[in-house]
Amino acid sequence: MVRNALSLYGIQAAGYILPWFTFPYLLRVLGAEKFGAIAFAQAFVTYFQVVTEYGFNFTATREVSIHRDDQEKLSRIFSATMAAKTLLMLGSLFVMSAVVTTVPMFRADAALYFVSFLVVIANVIFPQWLFQGIEKMENITYREVGARLLGLAPTFLLVRGPGDYLMAAGIQSGSLLLAGIAGYLGFRRATTARLVPVSWAEVQQTLVEGWHVFISTAAITLYTRSNTVVLGLVASRADVGYFSAAQRLVDAGKALVFPLTTAIFPHISRMSAESPERAVAFIRRHTWKLTAPFAFISALWLFGAPLVGRILFGPKFTPSIPLLQVMSPIPMVVAIGSIYATYYMLGMGFKKEWSRLILSAGAFNFVVLVPLLLLMKPAMAVAITSLAVEVWVMAGAWIFYRVKQRATVPLAAPV
Repeated sequence: MVRNALSLYGIQAAGYILPWFTFPYLLRVLGAEKFGAIAFAQAFVTYFQVVTEYGFNFTATREVSIHRDDQEKLSRIFSATMAAKTLLMLGSLFVMSAVVTTVPMFRADAALYFVSFLVVIANVIFPQWLFQGIEKMENITYREVGARLLGLAPTFLLVRGPGDYLMAAGIQSGSLLLAGIAGYLGFRRATTARLVPVSWAEVQQTLVEGWHVFISTAAITLYTRSNTVVLGLVASRADVGYFSAAQRLVDAGKALVFPLTTAIFPHISRMSAESPERAVAFIRRHTWKLTAPFAFISALWLFGAPLVGRILFGPKFTPSIPLLQVMSPIPMVVAIGSIYATYYMLGMGFKKEWSRLILSAGAFNFVVLVPLLLLMKPAMAVAITSLAVEVWVMAGAWIFYRVKQRATVPLAAPV
């Protein structure tokens, strides 16, 4: 489990740390308006990314972890999931094409949206859920990092001013596509799973099993990326740029939570199937270890924001600093929330309850956001809302955990 977590951190480093070599450069070269245009396009494309992921990173991962020693069953799970993701991708491309070619505000930058859609293709090709389930993520870490490194030099060589924003977006999406291809090519060496013919009924069943998680991940998108889209609809692209610069730092802190989540989730799933008491004891024993590093990151963003802003953002992005300070607690809040929402609720099989919590967060997002947009500057309203919704999820998951544990017989001390 530790080995898998370290491997996932390698991939996260490729996805979040390596781009920080180019991030300050892009802010200064592109400016707030063009950087905001790219951020808006990427946030819009995230909707289709969620559709193609469809919650498979949890549902398919769980199935793979249970049947990973059964080659025939594993191959059928792999093939049905890949078929489902491909169908969802084709449908997403059709819908996005219709929107981009018919809505004037999107049509003006149509090429940017199609270039950004390469990320969706990359996520379909890359079977991360398979590697999570068999707990062999280290097999693709080096390929992932190598593919990301390919994007560094072209950024500095080819992106020279605001007019090169389409090139900048293409380099970012293209590096992800290369990583996806590399990851797919590596699956045959890491697992006995193979592509085999599957029936429509199997694909349909795969979609049915992922439905509750899909609805929930769609709701997560409503309170994460939708706010950037809303901001782009009610404010300028420069405002989107200021907010997105701060959000990138917050997301970098949040991203460090996900390797732990994806590495520990299969372990918790198997443990809960064998002994729910042991799974709860594991959560209790390791909670402080899993949250302390993120409390430090949140404190760093809060108190170090002025210095970090001057170094990374540059003098033209001063409006990003207070936005970063407002959102600084998010990494810590997400780390705590993942323990009770993902490890406990999903790991213990409370999928419907988890779905209801996430759906409520999507609704709560707009309950908070709409009045705040009327009371203050849009970027600050979005920043406050982002923090409020993460606190909502954390509190709801913790309350669910406490209620369930009080209803059970006291557990033995952890061993």
